[in-house]
Amino acid sequence: MAESSDHLPRLLCLHGGGTSAMIFKIQTRRLQWALRSTFKFVFADGPFESGPGPGVLPAFADCEPFFRWLNPDSQFPEQDQRRVRQMLRKIIKDDGGNFVGVLGFSQGARLTAGLLADQEERNAWEGIPIWKFGVMLCGSFPPLSLSLARTPTTKPSQGIDEHGETREPDEDEIIHIPSVLVRGTLDPHGEKGRRLVRYFDQETAIAMAFKMGHHLPGAAGDTTSDKGDTQKIVDAILKVYADSQP
Repeated sequence: MAESSDHLPRLLCLHGGGTSAMIFKIQTRRLQWALRSTFKFVFADGPFESGPGPGVLPAFADCEPFFRWLNPDSQFPEQDQRRVRQMLRKIIKDDGGNFVGVLGFSQGARLTAGLLADQEERNAWEGIPIWKFGVMLCGSFPPLSLSLARTPTTKPSQGIDEHGETREPDEDEIIHIPSVLVRGTLDPHGEKGRRLVRYFDQETAIAMAFKMGHHLPGAAGDTTSDKGDTQKIVDAILKVYADSQP
């Protein structure tokens, strides 16, 4: 009989846009196995249904519905932020465990950065844990805040392009919570990942780049990333978790 993980600290897992908790559970199976004695992985579905995201088809064609964390057509961003908060609160409350970290992929990594940014700005919401660390995989830019005090992107700025804001983050926007940021050098969205890194303190963040596309190392069909890349990510996660301890 498999040993129960109920006694372990929790890692909240946020999927990418156009996927789901079930798909992300499959995509992170290597990380789960390597960290099975350290964390319990808890997966959440985004609140907005969508079409399939990049790389979802044809492998997960029968895994509908697909979800997003961001509603691109919404005219009411504050209501959308509230829906995301409510969904995360429910997942956290229903599990009932001790959540210490948050891990996200792509759009989920953007939300991960937003949760950390909100905490830094003292906008931690009731029912949302105090995060000790974050992990962003193939992260998207910019951080997606759930704070009604901020816009769904970041502070207004001059000069917007298809990647979001072009300016450097202000000093008060830098995130100091220990974090791991992973990107692929062959990722077509790699520029967004490079920009996301700028929002994190170089003293407390570990930025890693691997020869891969917009996926995790060792994904189905991946012939580029090294077999040891997953272990390097695992080691980085364990380090930031250790660094977060008092």
